[in-house]
Amino acid sequence: MLEFTKMQGAGNDFILFDGAKTPLPEHSALARAVCNRRFGVGADGILIADRSDRADLTMRYYNSDGSRAALCGNGLRCFARYARERGLVTTDHFIVDTAVGPRQVWIEREDGGEIGLITVEVDRPELVPYEVPVLVAGHRAVDYPLCLAGEQLTATSLRVGVPHTVLFVDQPPKEERLRALGEAIGHHPAFPQGCNLDLVLPQGDCLKIFTWERGAGHTLACGTGCCAAAEAGWLTGRVEASRVRLETEGGVLWVSRKGEMLLLTGPAETVCSGVFAAKWRAEQNG
Repeated sequence: MLEFTKMQGAGNDFILFDGAKTPLPEHSALARAVCNRRFGVGADGILIADRSDRADLTMRYYNSDGSRAALCGNGLRCFARYARERGLVTTDHFIVDTAVGPRQVWIEREDGGEIGLITVEVDRPELVPYEVPVLVAGHRAVDYPLCLAGEQLTATSLRVGVPHTVLFVDQPPKEERLRALGEAIGHHPAFPQGCNLDLVLPQGDCLKIFTWERGAGHTLACGTGCCAAAEAGWLTGRVEASRVRLETEGGVLWVSRKGEMLLLTGPAETVCSGVFAAKWRAEQNG
């Protein structure tokens, strides 16, 4: 049997598998099949739990198009709840190995003992252009001119586990504009590995964010994108609060610092659990 659990964090949804318990099909093909919103369960990506030699668990993440991603902030929170509720770990503070290194997670408890908000280490922001990577001159890609989909824009690019470009806007973008800019950045010569795109509307020390993810398209929330937006807000003086409130299309998240490490706090909820039919599995493998 191929058991799965579907979870969501601020509307960013994932299918989770226990890779240590059950042999899985090839991961990229599995992601494409189960994330299909017509013929599968439907999700932005899959998360696979496995054993680790240097942490309590390993998390592997694949986008809905089958591409491997180094990190996913909302996914890591969902993974933390999944691991704790299924007894894969025995404490509310543990370490998860990812493609960018081990990350700590902290689970808060509500008065009745139920799992509440979850905080995860995301990454130390990388600002050096060739590390993002983005092909621009200078030591940092902050508030630089960028022509994208025929528009002359001011952008900030950085890596927070994965590459992000932040565009500050003065009104919420229409779907057509978000799609056009998101698709354009994926083929822009300044981004040799593609890039996630975040359109951010500042409202005091709160940021409203709209994200187009490399490998998944328009998502209701992106944890690494929220971290990138907060860091870009601090770098450009658009926000001053040490704990930034991010209003995504799927819910509210918070970004703060612990030394150089960016922390992401928010909810993670289970949607459903089930078993894939043998016939469906055979069709996908056929």
